[in-house]
Amino acid sequence: MERDELAAGFFLIAHDEFSGKLRINRERLGYGLVAAELAQLLVAGRIALADARVVLTDSYALEPNEVDGYVLDTVQRHVSVRSVRAWTDSLAEPLYDLISRRLEQLGVVRRESGGGLVRRKPDRFPGVDLLAAARPRMRLERMIRSPREIDLPGAFTASLLWTLGVEGVLDPEIDRGAARELVRQVNEHLPADLHTVLAGARAAAEGG
Repeated sequence: MERDELAAGFFLIAHDEFSGKLRINRERLGYGLVAAELAQLLVAGRIALADARVVLTDSYALEPNEVDGYVLDTVQRHVSVRSVRAWTDSLAEPLYDLISRRLEQLGVVRRESGGGLVRRKPDRFPGVDLLAAARPRMRLERMIRSPREIDLPGAFTASLLWTLGVEGVLDPEIDRGAARELVRQVNEHLPADLHTVLAGARAAAEGG
């Protein structure tokens, strides 16, 4: 898994690397996966936003992995141009399946059925490679503690956690007041298109 795979990183941050339990609301996991994937494709120049709607670009500098390829093909096949908010609804489940399968294939996690007779519990994804499973969270926590180390992927991921209200996945010993101030500061410097992605995730989480 490459370091800039934001959606895979968000998936791992949302799961406990030891028990594999999902540590946030299942729907918010989906919103976060879509936002992180769109942000990754924006930064890579494979998609752009035109009037807040997702469009393809002619930039394919790198061969996309299965996850990127699915999203790009889906955007290309869709008849109408859709907003980030609209894509959040349709991409959440496919991305969950694709990303979890990719992480299994890479030997980072294994999938365990959540079970449940009446109400199915979320599947668990305990780490097979514990260091790899914990790395996205540990890297983000290090950047929050040492703001001079923060980069664009880290800044976006931190903003996404706070946007969705799921920052509780981070180490409880992190100074939440200082972290909120850091997120406020990095938000001022995020590219406008990434703000639009965050706004789409926020609208989904708020039911708008």
